[in-house]
Amino acid sequence: MLYSTPSLLAFFAGMLMIFYQTLDFKIPKWQNKDSLIGTNPGLGFRPMPPEAQVDSTLIQFKHGIKGDWQYWVHSLTEFLEPTPGTYETLTSSGQEFTNCDFDKPPQEGKACNFNVELLGDHCTKENNFGYELGKPCVLIKLNKIFGWRPEVYNSSAEVPEDMPADLKSYIKDIETGNKTHMNMVWLSCEGETANDKEKIGTITYTPFRGFPAYYYPYLNVPGYLTPVVALQFGSLQNGQAVNVECKAWANNISRDRQRRLGSVHFEIRMD
Repeated sequence: MLYSTPSLLAFFAGMLMIFYQTLDFKIPKWQNKDSLIGTNPGLGFRPMPPEAQVDSTLIQFKHGIKGDWQYWVHSLTEFLEPTPGTYETLTSSGQEFTNCDFDKPPQEGKACNFNVELLGDHCTKENNFGYELGKPCVLIKLNKIFGWRPEVYNSSAEVPEDMPADLKSYIKDIETGNKTHMNMVWLSCEGETANDKEKIGTITYTPFRGFPAYYYPYLNVPGYLTPVVALQFGSLQNGQAVNVECKAWANNISRDRQRRLGSVHFEIRMD
């Protein structure tokens, strides 16, 4: 039996309509261990090198008034542009946002507001994200996995042995001073080698030393804003490239540099 071209087109169009009716464009069919992404989030950093340098992870710039830092500032500005600055702006846009805190998780169907003003006065467009002054900012984000919830450390006694000593000490102080802030995916960033550790200088973390757990799980709520941590390198040495490795810490996050699980690598050089 022969079918005409219009009949075949109509048949396939009908099949596609049936197929699309079975899809949920908000909730993925395959999740967590059944998905290609898996259950272990990685980390990402911004600003990224130009697209022409697709394999590069180097942030290199010359600071000062006559420096060549403009690309990096523009890249960070573009990355933060989709993030409205105030809660009033968010609610007036009609999107489902709410202000959250460590003891105030979001209501069902709502997304926590991440306010760029939380990044402080130094890692801002107005301050050229510190690049002109030779104190560059790098933003770190935890990659999104639908439905994933962090299993946080409930006490400092639970943290792994290989966690950096300064972060262990910081967590102990938080546990003593404000235990609600333990509800956190912790972040450490340091030089990869002993030489890098010497050259990296001081790092300031803003607004927190990690990612508050109230931003998770990611459920594809319209307007969800990915929380970021701003690192500011306060004392880089001129002409010295530094290899930086950042790691995320929670009970259900493994860290594997080769497989890019729970960590991210980049280099930074200031001239």
